[in-house]
Amino acid sequence: MTRTYLLLVLTTVFWGGTAVAGKLVIRDIPPITVGVLRYGAAALILAGLFWDRLPDPRTLRRVDLWVLLWAGLLGACLNHICFFVGLVFAPAAHGAIIPSTTSPVWTLLLGARLGHEKVTPGQITGIIVCLVGVVLVVRPDRLVTGAGATVLLGDILFFLCGISWGIYSYISRLAMRRLPASATVTFGMGIGALCLLPVALFERPWKAFPLAQATAWGALAYLMFAATLLGFLWWSVAIRRLGAGRTAVFTNLVPVFGVLLSWLVLGERLTAVQLGGGVLAVAGVLACQGPITQADRRARS
Repeated sequence: MTRTYLLLVLTTVFWGGTAVAGKLVIRDIPPITVGVLRYGAAALILAGLFWDRLPDPRTLRRVDLWVLLWAGLLGACLNHICFFVGLVFAPAAHGAIIPSTTSPVWTLLLGARLGHEKVTPGQITGIIVCLVGVVLVVRPDRLVTGAGATVLLGDILFFLCGISWGIYSYISRLAMRRLPASATVTFGMGIGALCLLPVALFERPWKAFPLAQATAWGALAYLMFAATLLGFLWWSVAIRRLGAGRTAVFTNLVPVFGVLLSWLVLGERLTAVQLGGGVLAVAGVLACQGPITQADRRARS
């Protein structure tokens, strides 16, 4: 259990740097192309590492195939599009706060709706506090200016990213009741990369590759290996051992590391109101973490 918690902390560090690395890489490489390279390379590496553990797709039940398909569409494809296109319009610090604080809320609500997990009054209060904090970070009053509207568009995409990741967290738990974590992550990434490929072709990435700087390639390597390969695998292992609810609480560390790295690397700064909103959002997510449920205990076993 100690090793699992250590892997979770390292995962949040890696994911905290995702927005910063994303800002650096999309300066030279188109955002959807980044997803194809990121998830495609990670899926191939995982397939090579766990080849003997991966089930034959022909032996999977139809319900397993559907779950894996949705995991790939939500966890890799839609999540990547919303996050990286959002980075085109909004600061990296916003990308570090909004998705990571809203996704646990959606995981909780989906578990209550479909998994019949009880939602306590304290968790409802936490959801409200979290959403108020996100509104303060987004600052919808910026619509009065053109630049503010552009940033708000990025923030909306970050919010959608949080929804897709929250649903993915719940679906991946369902998948891992029958499949090993390595299979869930490998197939999900492969499916996500294939779904992103047709869109990436419209970006004509072959024109951007020769002009890309070393910084962009280094950021892409970070996204491939640290944020994607290790991050997704360790997160899935933690969901299986601790349950989705217990694991989701660690996303509170992502905005902390993300804002810190955005300031250190990119020089981005948030206003006092936005920082206060970030604290409220994290506090709200903390309040959403109730006692260990029967579903969590089954996910551990």
